[in-house]
Amino acid sequence: MSICYYILSCFLVVNVIVFVHEYGHLLAAKSVGIKVTTFSLGIGPEIFGFNDKRGTRWRISLLPIGGYVMMLGDGDIASATEDEESLKNLSEEDKKQSFLTKSNWEKMWVAFCGPLFNYIYAFVVIAVMSFCYGVPTYNPVVGEVLKDSPAAKSGIQSGDRIISIDNHAVKKYREVLIKIADNESGKINLVIERNGIQQQISVVPEIRETKRLTGGVKKTKIIGIRPENPVFVKETFSNSLRLAVGECIYSTKEMCKVFTKLFAGKKSIDDFGGVVRMAEIAGDLSKSGNFALLVMLTVTLSLNLGFINLFPLPVLDGGRILISFLEEITRKKLNKTLQEYIMIACAILLIFLMLVTTVNDVLRIETVNKFVSSIIE
Repeated sequence: MSICYYILSCFLVVNVIVFVHEYGHLLAAKSVGIKVTTFSLGIGPEIFGFNDKRGTRWRISLLPIGGYVMMLGDGDIASATEDEESLKNLSEEDKKQSFLTKSNWEKMWVAFCGPLFNYIYAFVVIAVMSFCYGVPTYNPVVGEVLKDSPAAKSGIQSGDRIISIDNHAVKKYREVLIKIADNESGKINLVIERNGIQQQISVVPEIRETKRLTGGVKKTKIIGIRPENPVFVKETFSNSLRLAVGECIYSTKEMCKVFTKLFAGKKSIDDFGGVVRMAEIAGDLSKSGNFALLVMLTVTLSLNLGFINLFPLPVLDGGRILISFLEEITRKKLNKTLQEYIMIACAILLIFLMLVTTVNDVLRIETVNKFVSSIIE
């Protein structure tokens, strides 16, 4: 029953941001006169659906791992190929409502509006919550020091405010986690404030090694502290708008840094979580009854979805934008066969990444990790 609860929580959270993303595509398509034939949450066989007065089929599909909008004349759910037979049977008037007969700039607009709506969703939710309720903020304050941990041995105490790590000022607890993970010297130098007095403390983190089924060892730095409970501070309307803009920019910068390190080989794909980890977080927040934190999880995931979909891969919106831009510059259509091969390769890559992150999530479960370690030792 508990597993079902986690799955349901994950399903609801994921489908909120998928709906926002796909609805952005739908509105953009309609704004340039494209007929949308299908709006689907999930992929695969239809479970439930209905037709609206404009002929769009709204459906919930069997596999809740995404969604799509299909437009008139599309040959696939990514709008990368055309249904030639269908197009032949369309009248000239209907062909004008096809995605593939639109200008490249209109195609780029439709593709861009999915990620754009993810950012708009994040902005609106942060601004409304900040003004009406308060956005949950984790200050860089130690809430708990784990017994016999490196932090405890170094003298860190509950209530200590972390001012800086390795000469880098920190204002949020997530910055503390990032600086600890990025440290390469083997010793972490902190400036903390206790009872209004600042002092320096050095901590040698514990390195925990996790064996992977794919081979190798993942190393995680642990110092043994947990944050205090989040604070909720309401802001004025103007400050709420500034906060929303700032959070969207900050999250985007952090994601750029993460993927830059990944492509530079300074970060491993093992550090990324997948759907299992997402289900765990969503389930825990649902059980806690803290609706505000659950809503903020949808904001984080929405920003992630919007950012990643702008990557220039053919199966993503960024790939569609890049292809349309190149076709606009060269005034030539990209070779259809080449486009299909690239799309298949990218789809395989994304499936592989999804499987790797899912395996990573499962191996983070302590009992599973111990079992795997006993097999491959």
